[in-house]
Amino acid sequence: MSISSTYPNFPLLSLPIAAGIAYAPHFIRALIVINATKKWNNVSPRGQLEKVETKMTNAAWAMAKRAEGAHINGLETLPLFYGAVLAALQAGVAKDTVNFYTGFFLVSRVVYNAVYILNTSQFTAAARTTIWTAGIVACLKLFLAAAATKY
Repeated sequence: MSISSTYPNFPLLSLPIAAGIAYAPHFIRALIVINATKKWNNVSPRGQLEKVETKMTNAAWAMAKRAEGAHINGLETLPLFYGAVLAALQAGVAKDTVNFYTGFFLVSRVVYNAVYILNTSQFTAAARTTIWTAGIVACLKLFLAAAATKY
C-alpha cells in the first residue's frame, strides 16, 4: 500500500509535512542548547544562542548554529514548494508526477536537515548544496509541468 493510496490527495498533505520538516531544526537547536546548558530562556529564545555560547562547547554551539541555519533555510524554501504544489494541482498535472516530486522534495529536506546539522567538512557541505539543489529542481519540475499542462 502506497502513501498516495492511503492519502489520495498526498500533495495537499505534504504542505503541513513540509512545514514540520522546516521547523524540526528549530526544536533540535533547542534540544542542543538545553543539553549543553541544562536551561532554556523562553523569554528571549531568538537571542538564546548568542547568550549561551560561552556556556557551551564549541562543537555543541556550532551544531546549534547549523540547526538554526537549517531552520531558516527550510522557511525560505517553503513558499517555493507551496507554490509549486498548488500550481501543479491547479493546472491538473498528472497525479503520479505531483506525488513523485512532492515526495522527492520532502525526502530531500529531511536529508538536507540531517546533513546540514551534522556537517563538519567541505565534503558534507558540498553534499548539502547538492541535496538543496535537488529539492529546488523538484519544485521547478512541478512548475514546468504546470506550465506545460493545457487547461
